[in-house]
This record gives sequence, C-alpha cells and structure tokens, in this order.
Amino acid sequence: MRITVFAVPALLLAGAAVAQSDGRANPVDPQAKVPPVEFRSAFEGYRPFAPQERRDWRQANEEVGAAGGHAGPRPGQAPGEPSSKPQPGKQEGSDHRDHPK
Repeated sequence: MRITVFAVPALLLAGAAVAQSDGRANPVDPQAKVPPVEFRSAFEGYRPFAPQERRDWRQANEEVGAAGGHAGPRPGQAPGEPSSKPQPGKQEGSDHRDHPK
C-alpha cells in the first residue's frame, strides 16, 4: 500500500515531464531558429475619401419607395414585433387575434 502511494504520483509526474517536450525550440535559447517576421501595414488596402456625386433627393426617395421602403425596423417597433406593413396574401386587419379560439 505504501509503495503505491508513492509510485503512482511519481509515475504521473514522470509522464507529465516527458509530455512537455514537444519538439519546439526553447524560447529562452538565443540560438533557437525562429520564422522571419512578416510586416503587414495597417493601411494596406486603404482607399482615401472620395465624395459621392450629389443627386436629387426626390428621385432618391422615389427609388426607396419603389424598393419597398426602409429596410430596418420602424421607430418605436421592438425587435421581433410584426411590422404594420400589410403582408401579401392577407387581408388588412385580419390576424390571429381576430379569430375566435
């Protein structure tokens, strides 16, 4: 019993010590070979500001209206709430609350 109390932890520690050497270079060794450092600029792919051409606001509003209006939620509408926009194929004013249970 006394031998297993000392032998099992000693074997576990020895196994852990062997598992630590994974073949990588020692970071403290000044002679260790390391891959070269690659420099990439933070401004790579940067495009300077270019002003957009101005257009008539009435024409822009008509294009948005023809596309179905604003794509995001309406002001005051919580996420997940159905929009007040009528759905295709449904009659206006008919939803699940109008029908008796």
